Amino acid sequence: MENLAPSRLLKTRQGTIVVGVAAAVLAAILLLVYLSHYRNSVKGSTEPVTVLVAKRLIPKGTPGSSIAAQNLFAVTSISKGQVKLGAISDPAVLQGRVAAADIYPSQQLTSADFTVRSVGALAVQLTGAWRAIGLPSLDAAHGLSPDIQAGDHVDVYAQLQGRLGLLLSNVLVLVSPTQAAAGSSAPVSGNYILRVPSSKAARFAYAGDFGKIWLVLRPANKARQTTPVLEPNANFFGGR
Repeated sequence: MENLAPSRLLKTRQGTIVVGVAAAVLAAILLLVYLSHYRNSVKGSTEPVTVLVAKRLIPKGTPGSSIAAQNLFAVTSISKGQVKLGAISDPAVLQGRVAAADIYPSQQLTSADFTVRSVGALAVQLTGAWRAIGLPSLDAAHGLSPDIQAGDHVDVYAQLQGRLGLLLSNVLVLVSPTQAAAGSSAPVSGNYILRVPSSKAARFAYAGDFGKIWLVLRPANKARQTTPVLEPNANFFGGR
């Protein structure tokens, strides 16, 4: 009987044809398998996935509860291939957490952007020249309590010696009388604690001790720049 070993087949025309056909069939099978996997991967990467995306700047230290309460995120559908690692799709995940760093508009919210609340976490919201200062107790009218909450931004006005003016605009509220510090499980202080530049801390302390302070709530989105004023002046009632 003729030896049909591969080396022997290749020495005959018929054997060469058989080997060639077998190689072509194997190549076709491998190509079909590759194309099937490729189509599945392409299809999977284009499937829509729901994620949470920041609507505006979310400052470091903002509690997840405030992010949800103030509607600071949008629920968006994007292709699976564009989803970041650890992307958050369920708002419930934000509960009990605080922003670990500034989150910018249109940025996907991911698990890495948040940290678990802990005792004494107020200091993690301060960097560089930022300082935290507590205000003396403000009544509901002066502090808009309980409407102003941690994570809100306010304009601060002060009255001293019969003159009322803007002390500082766009100030971040770290603690409100009804909320603990963002990221802290410590008891509420009953006072407002604001984030201010170190250069303004003494001015806030002086106004708190010797004057009156008003907190004016800013819009959550697209707030315009506040114009500094000093009242009363000559045209306080529209006259000269």
